[in-house]
Amino acid sequence: MRIVRFSANGGSPRLGMLRDDTVVDLQASYSASLTRRGVTRAADLAAAVLPASTRAFLENGPVALEAIQAITEWVTAPARSVRLHSPIADPGKFICIGLNYRDHAEETNSPIPKEPPIFPKWANAILDPGEPVLRPRGSQQLDWEAELGVVIGRTTRNISREAALDHVFGYTIVNDVSARDFQFITSQWAAGKIADTLAPTGPFIADRAEIPDPHQLQLQTWVNDRQMQNGHTKNLIFDVTYIVSYLSRLITLSPGDLIATGTPAGVGFSRKPPVFLLPGDTCRVEITGLGTLQNPIKDA
Repeated sequence: MRIVRFSANGGSPRLGMLRDDTVVDLQASYSASLTRRGVTRAADLAAAVLPASTRAFLENGPVALEAIQAITEWVTAPARSVRLHSPIADPGKFICIGLNYRDHAEETNSPIPKEPPIFPKWANAILDPGEPVLRPRGSQQLDWEAELGVVIGRTTRNISREAALDHVFGYTIVNDVSARDFQFITSQWAAGKIADTLAPTGPFIADRAEIPDPHQLQLQTWVNDRQMQNGHTKNLIFDVTYIVSYLSRLITLSPGDLIATGTPAGVGFSRKPPVFLLPGDTCRVEITGLGTLQNPIKDA
């Protein structure tokens, strides 16, 4: 299953599912299916079980998944006719892991961390596919970071590595765009990470049936037509099972939480000479099985 948020004709984003070249309107499909079965207040029930918010959908847990399985009347639109939004816009927590590929640590002359470095982003940074990344005012060193995003599907506390993936709903692409000249002002990285639009996400969330092993995925980044990154999740220092287990010992993870797992080598500031994103550029990220995330660059 590939979960999306989509809109048509300027309407508000709705929860959907990609099927081949079409987008299924999940709430409308479930409502039509209930109506066909003679259920009263079908629209109200569908709105409660399959809401527009991905986080709320995941909080509904098995009830929401069972509703999708019960759909018999499919309300669809061609994928090319709708606008895709970030597949999750309202995570309760947006947790980022730094220096999580050995080659990236080496290219930045950083020691291999003993435990995962953690920093935050917030929902204000999340950006839809195709929308412009806004270079923060005063920044001249805007950089890209292709990352595997992990979306939590179940409340998770003190979970073992062996059980960690059972608490993951699925995976998406995150571009952890970073204003390096702000990031390195102090020892804390957040100043270069938290600005509006600095986390393009999407285009969909693939569930674990689509991505059974998150450690077999290639990550690639292009700036305009020049390839900048070509990494693989098999080279994670702390893999997804470790990250989920580790974080769950520090904080309760909840359905709809988003974790960005770090970037491989090939970022701009470590190049000689450095290369940074400029207004007019286009940054494209691809991860195996997760599609393509592309965004233009503009000044704020």
